[in-house]
Amino acid sequence: MVSQKNGSSEPIGSSLGSDMSDFLKGVSTLVELQAQLFVTDVRECRQHGFFPGLILLCGVALGTGCFPVALVAIALLLIQVFEISYAAGFLIAVLAGTVLSGLLTMIGWFQVRKQMTVLQRSQQELVRNLRWLKKILVRDRLTRNQNGPNNSWRTKA
Repeated sequence: MVSQKNGSSEPIGSSLGSDMSDFLKGVSTLVELQAQLFVTDVRECRQHGFFPGLILLCGVALGTGCFPVALVAIALLLIQVFEISYAAGFLIAVLAGTVLSGLLTMIGWFQVRKQMTVLQRSQQELVRNLRWLKKILVRDRLTRNQNGPNNSWRTKA
C-alpha cells in the first residue's frame, strides 16, 4: 500500500505553509513595530533637539557671517594699541576667532549629539529583532538537518 502522507495525519505541505505563515506574520509585526518606534524616537528627538540645533546653527552663522568684520576690527585694534605689524595683528585676530568659533560649534554639536541618543532605543530594538530573526532561521535550519532530509514527498511502500 502506498501512502502519500508518509505517516503524517496532515496534508503534505500544510505544516510548512502554516509555519511559514506564522513566521511571516511575526516578521511583519516586528517591522511594523520597529517603524513605529523609529517614528516616535524621531518625534521625540525633534522636540528635544530644537534648542541645541539652534545653538549649533547660531555658532556656525556667527562664525561665517559676523566674524570677518569683528576679526578685522580686532586686528586693527591690536595693530594700533601694541604697534605690531599688520600680519601679526591679523594673525592674532584670526586665531582668537577660530578658537571662539570652534568652542561655539563644539558646544552646539555635543548638545545635538546628546539629543540624538534618543534614537539609540530604535537602534537597539532593531539589533534585538535581527538577532531574533537570525536565531529563528538558524534553529529552523538545525532542526531540518537533525531530522534528516525532508522526504515527505516520497511515498512509502
